[in-house]
Amino acid sequence: MNETVERRGEVIRFDDDGLAQVRLERESACGQCGSRGTCGAGQTADQIVRLRLSTTLRVGDAVTVSTSSASVVVAALLGYALPAVCLLLGAILAELYAGNDAATVAGAALGFVAGLLIARAVAPAALGNTLAPSALPDHCSHTFHPGAPS
Repeated sequence: MNETVERRGEVIRFDDDGLAQVRLERESACGQCGSRGTCGAGQTADQIVRLRLSTTLRVGDAVTVSTSSASVVVAALLGYALPAVCLLLGAILAELYAGNDAATVAGAALGFVAGLLIARAVAPAALGNTLAPSALPDHCSHTFHPGAPS
């Protein structure tokens, strides 16, 4: 099952490099969510993303921005789990090989850096262009009002 993560927004400007700035609506359920203090979706400031849009869209147009939820999960695993696992492996291997605390700390640091480098090298092949959000014109009757609950 490949669901998508969708957010509604409004085109606020086009930059010289061809990318558009889109202001995203806040999620109405953010106030009741248990993760509201740590999640970026419920921020009080407007969220603005830059992405490539169709040339038919203009400033003020409402759009729906979406990306694959599976891509978000794979990106999170690459960015968080892989470096953490490499950190632990580095610490364990250094402890087994050298047997002292300084080597264990150095092994953990080297493992973490190696995990970040591996994630960076593997990400293009694992994700390709799937993390790039797509934006489609929003043709429903809902009028976008920044800061208003949806």
